[in-house]
Amino acid sequence: MDRRGPMIDEFALQIDDQISLAARNEEGNSKWSDIVAYKTLPARPDPPSKPQIKGKIHPHYFRITWDPPKDEGGAEITKYIVELDDGKGYEMVFEGTEREHTCYELIPGHTYHVRVAACSVGGRSDFSEVCIATTQSVPPGQCSVPKLQGKPKATSLHLRWTCPDNNGGAQVTEFAAQMILPDNTSREVYKGRDFDCIVAGLSPGRPYLFQVRAFNRAGGGPWSEPLEVVSGAGVPDPPKMPLCMCRSAHSTLVQWEGPVNNGATITDYRLEWQLKSDQEFAQLYFGPNTSFEVKGLNPATCYAFRVQAINSAGHGLYSPVAMCQTPPSSPSAVISIRASAAATSVHLVWKEPHDNGSEIYAYNIDIGDKQLTCVSAVTEYTLEDLTPETTYKVRIQAVNGIGVGAFSSQVKFTTRALPPRPPKLECCGASHNSIKLKWGEGRNIDLITFTLEMDREDGNFQEVYKGQAFTYKVNRLLEMTNYDFRIYASNDAGSGPYSETYTFSTTTAPPPALKAPKVDNITLTSCLVEWQACKRMGEDRIVYVLQLQSRDHEYKQIYKGSETSYSLDNLQCKTDYHVRVCAIRQFSDDSEISGAFSPGQNFSTASPEPVKNIISPLAETKVSERKQLTDQQLAALFVLGITVVAVLIAYIAQSFLSYTSGSGNIRDEV
Repeated sequence: MDRRGPMIDEFALQIDDQISLAARNEEGNSKWSDIVAYKTLPARPDPPSKPQIKGKIHPHYFRITWDPPKDEGGAEITKYIVELDDGKGYEMVFEGTEREHTCYELIPGHTYHVRVAACSVGGRSDFSEVCIATTQSVPPGQCSVPKLQGKPKATSLHLRWTCPDNNGGAQVTEFAAQMILPDNTSREVYKGRDFDCIVAGLSPGRPYLFQVRAFNRAGGGPWSEPLEVVSGAGVPDPPKMPLCMCRSAHSTLVQWEGPVNNGATITDYRLEWQLKSDQEFAQLYFGPNTSFEVKGLNPATCYAFRVQAINSAGHGLYSPVAMCQTPPSSPSAVISIRASAAATSVHLVWKEPHDNGSEIYAYNIDIGDKQLTCVSAVTEYTLEDLTPETTYKVRIQAVNGIGVGAFSSQVKFTTRALPPRPPKLECCGASHNSIKLKWGEGRNIDLITFTLEMDREDGNFQEVYKGQAFTYKVNRLLEMTNYDFRIYASNDAGSGPYSETYTFSTTTAPPPALKAPKVDNITLTSCLVEWQACKRMGEDRIVYVLQLQSRDHEYKQIYKGSETSYSLDNLQCKTDYHVRVCAIRQFSDDSEISGAFSPGQNFSTASPEPVKNIISPLAETKVSERKQLTDQQLAALFVLGITVVAVLIAYIAQSFLSYTSGSGNIRDEV
C-alpha cells in the first residue's frame, strides 16, 4: 500500500465461490486483486434412519436394515457402526459400508436393542433411534433326573424335580412326568405346574422308571434321564366283618379273623367304634389280639365296629362295618330335680332319664315318712297337704317294662309360711275426683306387700297400687260415682286371698275458679264489670256472685245471678275499688256448692275536673244539660273517640308505609 497519496479509507471484498479484494479511497477504487479459491471442511452426518427387522426373527439370529442419513454433512459416508444391547450395555457388532447386518449367537426369547451410526470424513453421527427386537423362544432344555421324596410305599411314591437350566427363552409353564412299567409300556402320571407329584396305583415290590420334561409356550423339552424305583411291600388286606356277641345290656365281645398280610407280618389291629351315624369312628382297641370285650355300653343302643390290620408296609383298609344292638334295661337314674315349694305344697320338675330301650310309663316319688307316690309318665308333679315351714327330702325313680331304675339323689326343700290375710279397707278422704284409702297404721315391720285393685267399667279388676305403704290416693275419678275396691297381701310365703269388695263414692265437684273480671267504662261514679262464663256442669244451673271492696273494708256481695256482667253505680269519685267473682253450682234440690273466687281486679273511679273560668249562665245551663248524659251515652262517646283515633293512626301508618316503599329507604326523624 502506497502511503504517499491519500489514505485508503475502505476495502471492497468480492465473494462468488471465489474471493478477490480491492481498496477504495477519495481518489477511487483500485483494481481487484488476484482471485483466491478456498473450500470449507465437511460436517458430521445426520443419524441414519431407525433400523428395521428384515425377514423373520429366529431364536438365535435376526437381520436388520437401515437407510442412509438425509444429510451426509458434505462428505460421503465411509462406514456404518451397529451396536447391540442384550441388557448389559451396548457393544459394537458390525462396522462396514453395507446397510444390512445379521445378528448371530443370540439367546432365544431375549429382548435386544439395536442402533446405528454413520461415519464420514466429518466424523461420526449420533446414533439412530433404537430398534427393539425379541428373539423367538425354543422348548426348554432337559430336566435333571427326578428325585424320590421319602421312602416308596407299596402302592405310591412321591417324586420331586426342578426346572431345567435353559428355559428356552420363555417361562416354564408346566411339567409332565411319565412312568415306564416293567413291560416297557409307559403312561403319563402327572401334568401341571407343581414341582412334585404323588404317583399312586403301584403294585408292591415292582421296579418302575420315571422321567420328567418341561414345557413353555414353544413346546415341550426332551425327557430327563430315567429314575429307577422299586415299590415297597404291600399293606394287609382288610379283615372280614367282625363278629359281635352281646353278653349283657352293658357289654359285648368283638371277634375277627386275620386277613392276608401281602408279604409282611401283621403286627397290630386297630378296632374302632361309632356311637351315632353322624359321628366319626373312634379308636377302641390297638394291639395284636383278634378279639376285644367292650364294656360300659348303654342298653338298647346300636353300635358300629370296624377293624384295620397293620404291618411294616402300613395300614390296610378297614373291614366292613359290623352293627351290634345291646338289649334294653331298666331306666337310668332321674337327674336335674327342681323343687318350687309353697306353704302346703311343692311343685317338682325333673328331666326325663334315658329309658334304656323300654319306654318309661311311671315314676315313684319318695318324700320320706310318707308312702311312695306313683305318678304317670310326666316330668312334673305337685305334692299337696304338706306342713308349712317344714323341711323335706325328696327323690324320684323311673319305671319301665324291664323294671325300676335307681333313685335319684335326694333334693332338700322347705315349705313356706302361710301367706298373710287381707287387711280391711277404709276411706279416709274423698273428693270429686279422688278417693284416699287406708288399710293399716304404723310401720310395716314384716315388709308385707299390698296389692290394691279397682273395678273398671268393663267389670274386671285392675291393679292400681302395689307396695308396702298403708295408704294410697286414687286420682282421676268421676264425681258422684261409686267405685269398688279389693286388696290382698303377699310376702315371701306367697300371695294371700282377696278381701271382700269395698264400695266408696266421690263427692260433688265445685265449679272451677274464674279468671279476674274485666272493668270497663269507668266514670266518676260507675263502671261496667264483665267476667268469663263458666262451662255448664251436667244439668245443674250456674250462677255468679260478684263482690266489691273499697279501701280497707271487707268484700261485700253486690250481685248474684246468671249474667256475666254487671253495671256498678253510686260509686265515689277518685276512689280505689277491688272486685272479684265466683261461680255457684245449683242443684235441683235447691242446694248449691260454691267454687273458689277469682283473683281480685283493681280499678279507680275518675276525678272531677276543676273549674278555671267564670261560666256564664248560658254555659252553666249547657254544662248542666251536659251532665244530664247517661252512663251509656258517655260510654258510646268514649268508644267513638277511640275509633276516630284508631282510624287516624291507621291512615298515618298507611301513608308512611307507601312513602317508604316508593323511595326504597327508611329514615328516622327526631
